[in-house]
Amino acid sequence: MTEDDLDDLEFDTLRTGDHVAAALRLSELAETVSGGVSRAKVLLRAGEQWQHAGRHDKAAELYRKAIEDGGEAYGDPRAYLADALFELGRADEARTLVEEIRADEPRDPEVYRAVAEVLYAHGDAAGAHEWATAGADVVLALRDSAVGTGMGAGSEAATAGKAVGAGDAPDRPAASDEPGPEDVALAEDSLEALLRLRYRARVDLGRAEDDYDALLDDLLKNGT
Repeated sequence: MTEDDLDDLEFDTLRTGDHVAAALRLSELAETVSGGVSRAKVLLRAGEQWQHAGRHDKAAELYRKAIEDGGEAYGDPRAYLADALFELGRADEARTLVEEIRADEPRDPEVYRAVAEVLYAHGDAAGAHEWATAGADVVLALRDSAVGTGMGAGSEAATAGKAVGAGDAPDRPAASDEPGPEDVALAEDSLEALLRLRYRARVDLGRAEDDYDALLDDLLKNGT
C-alpha cells in the first residue's frame, strides 16, 4: 500500500460519490497495511471519508484510533478529531484538544493551518486568526534560520518576511533545530495558505490590513 494507492482510491470516490464505501475499504486496509504507508495515515483517510459521508461519530472513532496508534500521520490527528467533535456538538472536548496541541508547541506549520481551518469552519474567526498567525511565525522563524545559513538568502520574500510580526502576534518562536533545505521548502509551501486564511479571518473581524497581509500580497505578486 502506497500514498499513490490511497490517492487513487480517493480520486475514484470523487467520481462515484460513495464515501461510505471508501471509508469501509480504508478501514479494512488500515487493519492489514504493512510497509509503504502507516496505519495511522490510513485511519485518518478513512475518518475523512466518514466525515464526507456525514458520519462524524464514525470519523471520531477512527481518529481516536489514529491517535492511539501513534504512527506517522498527516499533521496532528488531534486536529482531525477536534473537527469531528465540533460537528458532533462537543465543542468543549474539541477545544480541549486544541489547547493540548497548543501546549505541545508544534513546529509543523501544517498543524497550525489545520487547527486554524477547523476553528474558522466552526465560526471562531478570532481563534483561526491566532493560529494562522502563529503558523506563519513558525514559517518565518525557519526562514530566518535559513537565511542565516545561506538558504533562501536575498529573495524578496525573505526580505519582506523580516518586517513582519511587530506588535501583532506573540514573539516569533525560534526554530529548535537548524533547518535543512527540505524543511524550509515544506514550510514555505504552507505560508501562503496560512496567510490567506489569516486574511479571511481578519476581514471577518473587521481588522485593517497589516504587515502579514502585505507579505501575502508580495507572495501573490511573486508567484504570478
